[in-house]
Amino acid sequence: MKKNKIIFLSLILIFLSTELFAQSFCVEVISGALKKDSLEETILHLSTNVEKAKTNFDKRIIFSFLGSIQEQATKFKEASASFAKAVSFSVTQTEINSFVLPKDANSSQKIVYNMLKKTSSILVLDAVRCSLNAGDSKNAEIYLNSSIRNSKDEKIIAKIKLYEIWCRLCNAENDSELEEVVLLLKAYSKMKSMEPELPSVLFTLWYVNCDDEAGKELIKRFPNSIESSIVLGNSQIMPTPFWFFVKRNGNALVKASDAKAKNFAEKQSSNIQIASNNKVEEKTTTEKVKRQQVGLFGKKSNAEGLIQRLKEKGFSAYIEEEIRPSGNKYFLVIVDENEKGDMGMLLKTAGFDCYPVY
Repeated sequence: MKKNKIIFLSLILIFLSTELFAQSFCVEVISGALKKDSLEETILHLSTNVEKAKTNFDKRIIFSFLGSIQEQATKFKEASASFAKAVSFSVTQTEINSFVLPKDANSSQKIVYNMLKKTSSILVLDAVRCSLNAGDSKNAEIYLNSSIRNSKDEKIIAKIKLYEIWCRLCNAENDSELEEVVLLLKAYSKMKSMEPELPSVLFTLWYVNCDDEAGKELIKRFPNSIESSIVLGNSQIMPTPFWFFVKRNGNALVKASDAKAKNFAEKQSSNIQIASNNKVEEKTTTEKVKRQQVGLFGKKSNAEGLIQRLKEKGFSAYIEEEIRPSGNKYFLVIVDENEKGDMGMLLKTAGFDCYPVY
């Protein structure tokens, strides 16, 4: 009996040591990642060390964090793959409970704790979002049609419905298909079950349908949201493929307050100048902007429509074709930089999204 007790205690110690090793390894890897000087170095560090991970616990944590960093670096295709890989490594509730966050936890331990909070459903949605931002609606649909549909979480279900709408927007080829999406968005804006995603629903209505009423309701109900800030012209949409690919009725961004847009453009110009003087934005001082990219489309007709609107505002724009590794052809709307170097500010003042090409 005594011998059996000793064996039992030994097994407990082995189990605990294995758990502590797993936790200490991912904490150590993330700690090293946080010490890197750039996102590229951080990504390389995580990518290299995840291959050395021996447990599902480590792999899930490191891939989850790697996906977050890749998304931050706008490497959306890679981020989507990392989030999907994280899902493939299951961890038990016992393993999750074994990681107790100490009161004096450091940054690495807090990150591990937060990554553990990400359920498989959340990680799948992360993969969907990044696929959409990469312009890959087909892959996003594949993820959406996975076991995530079995979720009983109302917030997860609402997010699934929103992402399905965004997939349909990417795939809409004519006005009839766009109108179907708009009608569904309007229905969602009245449904209580969609309240967790209401700011995104209202913003999408405003953006794709030039819906002033949706914009007003968004500002009234969610005045501090980033969506309201964009509607007011105080912020800009991140130039990701998703928002450039979706089919739209009109141009809500052009209809945003001209005063707000001008004020925002002037602030941006001032901020860049200040940053340049402080040598923070080194890129603005070491590299010269050659062109401004105003749009990126999956259909040439949409690019031509934007060029026409640009010409009406006095801008000389043209189309460049680009074939991505996926084999898809995209049409870029370009405006050349002027001698003063303020073409970006002029475009933003006129209500057009753009970002510099060096």
